[in-house]
Amino acid sequence: MAEFILDTHACLFALAAPKKLGRRARAALRRVDAGRDQAWIPAAVATEIALLRELGRTDIGLPQLRSALENAPNWHFLPLDLDQVDEFSALAAIRDPFDRLIVAAARRRGAKLVSRDERLNETGLVEIVWT
Repeated sequence: MAEFILDTHACLFALAAPKKLGRRARAALRRVDAGRDQAWIPAAVATEIALLRELGRTDIGLPQLRSALENAPNWHFLPLDLDQVDEFSALAAIRDPFDRLIVAAARRRGAKLVSRDERLNETGLVEIVWT
């Protein structure tokens, strides 16, 4: 069973505009919805969604995220733990702290990252699923 970590924009697209997801990202999330794979929403993504909502950059907030997680048995919230923080410490080349936490979560879970962020793809630190 494959595991996927969703980046913030991938999570927002999955919740509000699935057609904006890349072809491979949509296929991966269909496998999750079918019960063949697992998807994880890291604490950093939930935090970034809350911040984006406060800034008026999205209509999606924590209530919508919570509802989606409660209604999709193969979608899970991933709390931040010390192992992820340890991995975060080793990823100083990633400047954005949210991206760094998200990549750390993917690496610790051994999961593929659903993201369209080319900068993260160029690092080679985690397998990216998008196009």
